[in-house]
Amino acid sequence: MMKELALKVISELPDNVSIDDIIEALYLRLKIEKGLQDIEEGNIISHEQMKKEVEGW
Repeated sequence: MMKELALKVISELPDNVSIDDIIEALYLRLKIEKGLQDIEEGNIISHEQMKKEVEGW
């Protein structure tokens, strides 16, 4: 699955893309997929909870 996703991301980039841009696009997509997985699994906190947590920093 990840290999297919990586190939899809790369294939959607322009032909003159740099290796740095490829890595950045793959990393961004990985983070998006991780976030979506967290949402599906209920690994989230509310906006209010986050505001309280940030206040403690």
